[in-house]
Amino acid sequence: MSNDADDAVLYDATPGGVAILTFNRPDRLNAWGPDIAAGFYAGLDRAEQDPEIRVIVLTGRGRGFCAGAYLGSPDSAAGYGATMATARQTDLADLVGERPPHFVTTLRKPVIAAINGPCAGIGLTQALMCDVRFAAAGAKFAAVFARRGLIAEFGISWILPRLTSWAVALDLLLSGRTFWPRRLQSWVWSRKSSRPRI
Repeated sequence: MSNDADDAVLYDATPGGVAILTFNRPDRLNAWGPDIAAGFYAGLDRAEQDPEIRVIVLTGRGRGFCAGAYLGSPDSAAGYGATMATARQTDLADLVGERPPHFVTTLRKPVIAAINGPCAGIGLTQALMCDVRFAAAGAKFAAVFARRGLIAEFGISWILPRLTSWAVALDLLLSGRTFWPRRLQSWVWSRKSSRPRI
């Protein structure tokens, strides 16, 4: 794992056998880029291979879990159109790594998403792939692919209807609307709404 990857995802093992992987790009709401992808998969491998680890927890540093794919600075002079063009040119393998989108579901150890804030795009997909999801009261969710002119990718169109229903999945994927933990509890995939720890 490179220094960028080490820094992008923090790894902490507790004495009780819990590996905590923390997305560590709070300045961009932990938006997913090659650095986070590398650190994420390296952390999962480390936890999976460590016999002392019994469970893996994913969370985000700062006020966001993961705001989706990192598309660069929205404040650049070129503006949003150039940002989207850059995103389309980005090699998908660099963005998601060399693992299948459902990699989290192949782990032998349970994976818990502790969603502490905005959770969108690929961040939402990774949270959905976890075995259990807990959402802080200030968390919000969005599958914003359609609003960005993108297909619902990274496996979200496969996992979402399996956790909710076809109707709910289509609503989320086609509208790109933002949803809150209380609404999502009724759809099963957000297990619990709780206050974030300070």
